[in-house]
Amino acid sequence: MSLAERTARGAVWTILTSMGGRVIGVLGTVIMTRFLAPDVVGEVSAATILVMTASWLTTWGFGPYVVVKGRGEHLQEIVWHGTVAYVGLGLAVLIPMAFLGGYMTPWFGAKDAAQYVPGMALVVLIKRIGAMPERVLVRDMRFRTSGMAAATGELVYTVVALSFAAGGWGGMSVIYGNLAQSLVTTGLLIRAAGIKSWATPTPLSKSRILDMLRFGAPLALEGVAHNASRYWDNLMISHYFGTAKMGTYNMAYNLADIPAVQIGEQITSVLLPSMSEMAPERRPAALERSTALLSILIFPLAVGLGLVADPLIAVVLPADRWQEVAPLLTVLATLSVFRPVTWVLSTYMETQDRTARMMFLEVGKLMLILVGIAVLSRFGLLAAAGSIGVAFGLTSLLGVVLVVRDDPANGPSPRRLAAGFLQPLLACGVMAAVVLVLRTQVLAPLGLRPLYLLIIEIAVGGVVYVAAAMVLCRDTARDLLSMLRRIARRGKREDG
Repeated sequence: MSLAERTARGAVWTILTSMGGRVIGVLGTVIMTRFLAPDVVGEVSAATILVMTASWLTTWGFGPYVVVKGRGEHLQEIVWHGTVAYVGLGLAVLIPMAFLGGYMTPWFGAKDAAQYVPGMALVVLIKRIGAMPERVLVRDMRFRTSGMAAATGELVYTVVALSFAAGGWGGMSVIYGNLAQSLVTTGLLIRAAGIKSWATPTPLSKSRILDMLRFGAPLALEGVAHNASRYWDNLMISHYFGTAKMGTYNMAYNLADIPAVQIGEQITSVLLPSMSEMAPERRPAALERSTALLSILIFPLAVGLGLVADPLIAVVLPADRWQEVAPLLTVLATLSVFRPVTWVLSTYMETQDRTARMMFLEVGKLMLILVGIAVLSRFGLLAAAGSIGVAFGLTSLLGVVLVVRDDPANGPSPRRLAAGFLQPLLACGVMAAVVLVLRTQVLAPLGLRPLYLLIIEIAVGGVVYVAAAMVLCRDTARDLLSMLRRIARRGKREDG
């Protein structure tokens, strides 16, 4: 099987298992709104973000280092150094956080979040133990196995968290669900990877440690900034608007992020080991193709979520304060348009050993988000949320500029990158225009129930997008269909 086919199959398996787990998780989260108020969800989120921040500060690109360089005669040494770093630094920072983190929650207007900090510290520590077995599976392109472990963990989380929530355990039900999920997922990853593949001791080498730090130092700051740009906005929202508003904002963000996380992130997790195996001269073309395929898949989902936010939230969430999620979802839907593009660019930069540029991009994005929320908070929550899309959009544009300017002669083509991005966006524009006209001119006078509106708008929007894509981005659409047919044929041969 060629590298392209292995990559495509890995992406399909990763997406399918991730989507299956995510569907379960989203359903559980939606049902959870029947038992937990937005302010409780906000408090748990604040505690979770504080603990995760402590973990990010001690994750110096060890995972990518193992995926990119963990090959050949030094494989075992590299993996063992990564394991020691993951677990050792995790213990060093998460144990103090469990005892001291509760003193920090009042800084963000979430003083009641202190009770959730110790439990989340234990959850994150268990996940760090499972990080290296997962990286070993990713390096070996065993995406089906790692994906099934994650999907099983989502199922366990949903069952446990909902059971405790229905029993009146409040915010602690989320902690118990996360604890069960981390134990099951980590156990499955360790079993699949085997102990020897990641925990066979070798002598610790000063030169190896220095090489890891050289490779990972830019990734460390980039990783903190990347994760902070995803979560610290929640703390800012809590500071300016309170934990209840943070709870509704976080729900809207999680829903808006589904296309990016469940398709975009999964594809880019497959791209890193695949691009690492490619000859350098093949990587620019792979970047152009990946950007186009990712855009044609994700853009309609992201734009579509924003379009149907009102009937969607009316159907799935309780008719109380949770309805405030709808306008926020419309504003935040731009996340899934820009985030996947940034991820693909980051993957390309990693394989090209341009990690410092990733660092500057992520730090710049974080600054735009924090400053944007601080400045726009005086105009209300929706205005503050709008700064997120602006920050992600500007970062994506700058990332494209940096990648193209790195090697104008042999690098990615700016024309093909722009086409891969703009053509699906135009198709989404056609879809949005038709759905809006349908809603205002045809459906609104009928006074239909939200469920019927949702079904009609999704069906019409899907048909319109497919038709528009076949015209406006024909080459990419054909490439995608051809790839899917090849994967299906190979799957049938293997099953036979």
